Amino acid sequence: MYEGAHLKSVIFTGLLVLSVAVCARAQIQPPPVDEAAANRGEQVFAASCAQCHGADARGTTNGPDLIRSIPVLHDRTQQLHGRELAPLLQKQPNHAFNLTQDQVSDLSQFLTRSVNRILRSGGYYNQPSDLLSGDAKGGEAYFNGAGGCNKCHSPTGDLAGIANRYPPAALQQRIVFPQAGFGRGRGGAPASPSARREVTVTPPNGSAVKGDLVRIDDFSVTLQDSAGGYRTFSRTAGTKVDVTDPYAAHVALLDKYTDADIHNLTAYLETLK
Repeated sequence: MYEGAHLKSVIFTGLLVLSVAVCARAQIQPPPVDEAAANRGEQVFAASCAQCHGADARGTTNGPDLIRSIPVLHDRTQQLHGRELAPLLQKQPNHAFNLTQDQVSDLSQFLTRSVNRILRSGGYYNQPSDLLSGDAKGGEAYFNGAGGCNKCHSPTGDLAGIANRYPPAALQQRIVFPQAGFGRGRGGAPASPSARREVTVTPPNGSAVKGDLVRIDDFSVTLQDSAGGYRTFSRTAGTKVDVTDPYAAHVALLDKYTDADIHNLTAYLETLK
């Protein structure tokens, strides 16, 4: 079973991928931002929030990442302007300060702008920019070092010539949102299929059954077997469930890599022609 932090990352990634996909198809822009309000909100954040949540809102050991916060994402996508954030803030034991509703609204604008900026190259904008501002050598070093990308990928194997098939926006989206696939490639090439999670279920008094994972929770697991049939098992005592997630390494990186790492990797992948 997923632990809390991991599950939150998966939920956030899923919601964000859906948000990106829907808006990309509709060809609309991200939620609008009142720049003056966002600038005021940045000052509120610096004075009241940055100490625990970090100057970039990406979290510290004393406070969670707000850029990947589900309440913040909901506030942003629904354009609530902080109306649901205010009561949540008051419930937090570490938030002894009192912000006015106007300050919370400004804070919401600042966080919306912060999320918009990290999505600018994720397929959300019609004309993403600054995608190749990174250092290709630094990206190669991260690929073969801290990122651990070379454990599953090879520039002469699965990634050979990838820059000829997909534009920089698609390459960067694949880094951050691997489950979403590449989208359309250069010249309208069809989307690359996404791998599915596999699961093996071994009942207490039965043989192991393997298939593509359809659904899993604390009580049951559903899979699709090789014949195309769907089977559901109760997660009773003694039932063993092993999930193989092809994107586990990408999910693990969500809380580790920086914007610089992502842009460096994009610049490196662009050299693989």
